[in-house]
Amino acid sequence: MGERGARTRQAIVDAARGLFEAKGFHATSVEDIAEAAGTSRAALYQYFASKEQLFIEQIRGAAADLLRVIRRLGPIGPTAEGYDNLHWWVGEWAWVQDKYKPLYLQSAVVNSPAASRRPMMAEYIVSCVSSLSPRLEGAIGDDDIDVDGVATVLLALLFRMNDYRQKGITRTLGDDEVLDSFATFVQLTLFPSTPPHALAAHAAAAAPGPKGARAGRRRPAAKPSGSDGSAQTPKTVQRILDAAAETFAVRGFHATSVQDVLEAAGAGRGTFYKYFDDKTQLLVTLAEQCMARLSDLAAQFDGAIGKDDDGYALRAWLEECLALHRRYRGVFAAVLQEEAHNPALNELRLKSGAAILLAFDDALAAIDREYPFDVRVGSLVLLALLERGPDYAFGTAYDLADTRIVEVLTTLIERGLLGRTPARTPRRAAP
Repeated sequence: MGERGARTRQAIVDAARGLFEAKGFHATSVEDIAEAAGTSRAALYQYFASKEQLFIEQIRGAAADLLRVIRRLGPIGPTAEGYDNLHWWVGEWAWVQDKYKPLYLQSAVVNSPAASRRPMMAEYIVSCVSSLSPRLEGAIGDDDIDVDGVATVLLALLFRMNDYRQKGITRTLGDDEVLDSFATFVQLTLFPSTPPHALAAHAAAAAPGPKGARAGRRRPAAKPSGSDGSAQTPKTVQRILDAAAETFAVRGFHATSVQDVLEAAGAGRGTFYKYFDDKTQLLVTLAEQCMARLSDLAAQFDGAIGKDDDGYALRAWLEECLALHRRYRGVFAAVLQEEAHNPALNELRLKSGAAILLAFDDALAAIDREYPFDVRVGSLVLLALLERGPDYAFGTAYDLADTRIVEVLTTLIERGLLGRTPARTPRRAAP
């Protein structure tokens, strides 16, 4: 390839990246990319077979950069120097993810179980976990922590927290404030014995949150809109919704047709269009049910962490959250992709998300801490754990069974957010 060809190829790559961010992967056509790159469709096909190949090539570049970040993780431990190294690493990860922002905002395009490129994504996930896990293993040396499981969920959390930053879901906090408290969470998850003074260097701006912030502010649980198939939703409609939730989870929202849903539901088109205008309205209805139930669970988090029962109440709460995620896994993934382009989903995310985060704030603000930590970031961490923790590694060697996911999430919440070490079963030897 000559110099001119290399310039054309790079112009195509750059144009695609910008359009994926502005319009989304599915709304961007090959013609759009060619026009933005100042070339023809025929010329584009000389370099790339499809827009999916363009996307995948960029994902591979991003993966290579993040694997280099993982390898550059310096000595970590329960000291000021260890925390400094971890804090720097969290910041570098954020910088690389920002570099590839359009790709990560669209990553669910190839990340549903039946997506054609899911094997490539699975290989990428395994590479990241298998690179990070031994680094944590050597530093932690703690038989009471499931290192592979924690490494897997921490990677999911890194992606989702930076996704929040990129989408502006930072609750009026600046990037430095978010990353400071997030690094403190990771440090305490890995090294709960870290002394408070070691956590102060990079977190001077973070506020622990006012004590007693939740007193008298318990929020009523949102009423689920027929999410359990109750009389609020006609049985036929609920059957269609149930089929859509299952189909979206397997195929992904965009790869699922209305006909796919109807075949799974055993319903006809006339019935479908009596209640729904299109597939997007179906997604919005499912998202409303999902967020209503999640709001209900968020209101119960306070009670789940307030009992002195070795974490049994928290585990029970997480089991309910996991059941919710299993039912709405495809909906969670679709909302992550569609909310920026769909006013109804965006409004739902803003309203429901705000109520959920405030409920988490109230519970986390009651925890006594001797180190700087902004509970608003803690609530974002908790939401990210529930959204992405259960399924980041599905279908890979690091896929976590439900009981193991609950144990790993308990470890992260107890250590990183509540400042206590949970009683747990011994660490599993294999992923």
